[in-house]
Amino acid sequence: MKNKSIKVGLASEKDRYQTVFRSLDYIFADITPQIYTLDPEKDYIILKPNCIDTKKEAAVTSVEALTAVLDFIQPIWQGRIILAEGAGLGNTMEAFNNFKYLGLKNSFPNLEFLDLNFSDCICVEAFDQNLKPMQIKISNTVAEAPLRISVGPPKTHDSVIVTLSIKNMAVGSILKEDKMNIHQGIKAINRTIAAINKYTFPHLSVIDGWKSMQGNGPVDGEIIETHFAASSTNCLAADVLATQIMGFNPVQIGYLNYLGAADIINLIQTVGYNPNNFNFHLKPPPTYLEQIQWN
Repeated sequence: MKNKSIKVGLASEKDRYQTVFRSLDYIFADITPQIYTLDPEKDYIILKPNCIDTKKEAAVTSVEALTAVLDFIQPIWQGRIILAEGAGLGNTMEAFNNFKYLGLKNSFPNLEFLDLNFSDCICVEAFDQNLKPMQIKISNTVAEAPLRISVGPPKTHDSVIVTLSIKNMAVGSILKEDKMNIHQGIKAINRTIAAINKYTFPHLSVIDGWKSMQGNGPVDGEIIETHFAASSTNCLAADVLATQIMGFNPVQIGYLNYLGAADIINLIQTVGYNPNNFNFHLKPPPTYLEQIQWN
């Protein structure tokens, strides 16, 4: 049987909002069946930005990208939407205020806000520095969500080379008391992210690459203009394509490799913009040569 292609909407328009919205519109037929199966009386959607810091706007999901996603889904979903994050540095609600997320409530009355650092939790398996199993706590609001949407920028990372939709949802779901516990070395953290993904994988990935971070990410890197957005109902496909656009080999990214990056590279069907029109070579993190030793 021939393997089925996996669609990723890829856009590059005149501004960030239109670029994100168009990337979603390209895969409208993939998104709507997932939303139509939900019950607006009892179900909810998790909308997860990347909000690692409370002050560095360049390192977080832009409010324009979130607005584009909310504008896209509002006509087809009238139920609860929970904008949820567990900031790694500082207070989550302070970050929401600083980056103007709280003002979204004015246009989207069904929107709620949640600090995942203080969520009810479940315990899941992670890996210690000896690659032995250990337990960490993740938000059950994320794990039990009928639909999870990850929205964030492409960034280099000081432990796993790149951070995109899968890592955004996985690490953001970890309660603050356990966040640092996943840093057990290059080999362990890649296995841990892949393991957590079983519970937190985005049903819809939106990678806002209007601007990307290179070098010393995920907080202190250099911002460059890349002017793209990639969206898919297959989170691995979205991350693989974005990794390639950034100029990295997705098979060299440990957690993406564990999740099957090599198996889907040739199955990705981009809809919209031609990825070959991008020719970026983002600066790798300073510890890149160490990080590729994950295996």
